[in-house]
Formats: sequence, C-alpha cells, structure tokens
Amino acid sequence: MGRRERLCPEITDPSLRGFLDMLPDIRAFNEQLVKEQKLAAPPQEFPLPGRKITVCFHRAKYKDGRPLEGKRPVLFEFHGGGFMLGKAEKTDRLCEKIAQDLGVHVVGVNYRLAPENMFPAAVKDAYGVIRRMWQRADEYGIDPDRMAVMGYSAGATLATTAAMQAVAGGELSLRAQVLHYPYVDAVHLPAEKKHYDCDIAPEVMTAFTLLYSTQEERSNPYVSPVLAGEAELKGCAGALILPVERDSLKEEGLLYADHLKAAGVPVRVQVIERAHHGYVEDWANPEAYETTSEAARRTHDPSFREQAEKAVSLSEEFLREHLVITG
Repeated sequence: MGRRERLCPEITDPSLRGFLDMLPDIRAFNEQLVKEQKLAAPPQEFPLPGRKITVCFHRAKYKDGRPLEGKRPVLFEFHGGGFMLGKAEKTDRLCEKIAQDLGVHVVGVNYRLAPENMFPAAVKDAYGVIRRMWQRADEYGIDPDRMAVMGYSAGATLATTAAMQAVAGGELSLRAQVLHYPYVDAVHLPAEKKHYDCDIAPEVMTAFTLLYSTQEERSNPYVSPVLAGEAELKGCAGALILPVERDSLKEEGLLYADHLKAAGVPVRVQVIERAHHGYVEDWANPEAYETTSEAARRTHDPSFREQAEKAVSLSEEFLREHLVITG
C-alpha cells in the first residue's frame, strides 16, 4: 500500500490534527459500507462550472415501482456529516420511498466536503445543482414550479441557504424546505451549547466547525443561518423544522424558526421526542447504524425508529401540501 498523503498538513493544532489524521479512514469505512449495498439510484456524474460532483437521481414512481411520465415535482436532498463526512447514497432507501410515496423526483446531492473544500464550496454546489436542473427542466423531467429542499444537520444548513439564494437570485423559486435537526449556529462553538450523552463528541463537533469555515465566515448567514435577517429570509419557502429533544442543536433550530416567522415565512415546528441527532439517517440505513459503537447505541432511545417514521411522515405530508401533490 502506498504512503497516504496527509490531509491539510499546514494545520498543526493537536485537537484538530488527530481528527484530520483519522478522517481518511473514517471516509473509507463509510464508502465501503455504501459500496456493499444495492442502491436504487447509484451516483452519477453531474457537471457544474469548473468542477464535477455526483448526484443520486431517484425518478418519480408509482408505488408499485413503475416510472411516472411527464414533468414531476422534485425534492433536492442534502446529507449530514458536519460538512466533512457523509454520502447521498446513505439515504438511498429513504429517497426511493419518498419518490414512490409522493411521485416526485428526489435528487441526493454529493456536495464537495471540507476541509479540502471549505466554505462556500458546499453552499455553491447545493444551489448549483438546483439551478442547473431548473435551467434544464425539460431534460430532467422536472416541473420547475414545484421544487423543494430537505436536509439533515449540516445538510439542513445547505437546504435553507439554498432557499435564501433562491430569493436573492430572483430566478427560481422553491415551494418548501424541510429541516431535520438543523445546524444553523456556527458562531457559538459546541462547548457553549447544552450537551447530551447521545450527542456527537464535542471535540468532533468542534473540528467540524473549525475545519469548515473561518472565524469571520462563521458570522455569514450562509454558514450560520440563525444570523440571517429579514432581508435574507423574507420570501423564503415555507419551512418544516424538526429539532430533536435531546440534541445540542435543538435551541438554535427553535430560534431559527422564530426568525423565519418574524420574516413572514410560513413555518411549522415539531420537536421530536425520544430521538438522537442523526436518528433519521440511522433509521434509513440500519446496516450503517449497526457499525456505530455499542457505547453510543446505549445512549439512544430504542424507540427512535418509530420517531423517525413519524418524522418522515410529517415531512411527506408537508411536501405533499406545498408541492400540490394530489392522488
């Protein structure tokens, strides 16, 4: 085996260095898990100006799996992972379920990851995919007037910043944003937030924060949406926000909901009880969840799977309403 190149050798902070040195192995392990699974929508190359990423395009279907013809609504989905980990393929089964339950296209986006690609790379990729597909709506079979976004944790940040960019750009419009346990406050570091035993280790959360953006950038509303004002939020797509009861991000999710409401955005909020951060993704991919350490799983309420089903049902109901899906 060849010598592995060290990520970001210029970073010498011991607390960050240790995480960076482990990161390639963590990614490789996650990649192998996905490769071993049969995917309904394998990743396909997606060109954007100056770079190429991949997306997982789940075509709209009837519940029996037959493809739906004609232009269909589309949901753009953004995975979690602290901007440094994660794959759209991890929620393959969930995206396929939504594609069949609602008869919509679901596009899982593999945006560029930090620390190799720091802010604003992921933000540009998220909106770039939406904009390019909107521009080529006929090619992709998309109804350009019925588009929505959904994300988990860091992916929820990308979903809501896409909603802001849609308003700022004035070209396209989104009908809905669904934010699961959103990470919207990077100004306050993890040590300043309430911590629960089922949370990700504060050291890891700190590494996610410090290796994604600079201190100055963390005041940018596209990094910390909770700092967005009326100018950025007014006119944004209606939002469903689903914070988690035992999650250090709960309070910022609730605060962000208040800010959206103050800007006149229709918002629904429901705190999901007896669940942990990442529970929807854990439910969507039980094989990956089983690789979680036993110590971590002991901190999770066994009923989180039922709560995940509830959260997905709420999400589908919200999307059905806002994308005007009948039948």
